[in-house]
Amino acid sequence: MESRGSFIILISIVAVLSLTLALLAGYVWLGQNSNPVSAKDPHNQNVRIPSEKELIKEKLFDEKTAFNLKSEDSGKASVIVVSVELSYFKKVKGIKNTTAKIEANKGKLQEIVGTYFQKLTVDDVADVEFKEKAREELTALMNEFLLSNENSKENIIYTIVFEQWFYQ
Repeated sequence: MESRGSFIILISIVAVLSLTLALLAGYVWLGQNSNPVSAKDPHNQNVRIPSEKELIKEKLFDEKTAFNLKSEDSGKASVIVVSVELSYFKKVKGIKNTTAKIEANKGKLQEIVGTYFQKLTVDDVADVEFKEKAREELTALMNEFLLSNENSKENIIYTIVFEQWFYQ
């Protein structure tokens, strides 16, 4: 009789350990994908690049737009002419319609671009690497504004494309 009691105890221990192992494996398997890498995290090295189906492209200005640059020489006016295209996500958690959000705030987004370039000199924009820096900074500024009154932490704007970049 005593061997039967030991056998039941051993079986119950094996059952508990098997159940624990199954739960742990399920947690690891399901828990790893609960926080997927998103395009909005610039500090993460594994940035997800969205497919074309996930993005909408729209021109921010109807045509090429000139902006005054900060001038160091009072007798010389410096300008930059840019054509800006936004690439933004069709769907973002917590936002019903991203296109409506962009359209409703288009004037403010245009103002952000204009104000950004007014702070720069022609030497700044002439730097070869500056276009990429401007793209990153403007994307961050626009997302910060668009998400200021939203509960969502996911960016709306994926990137900005400068179709034209001419300075003088």
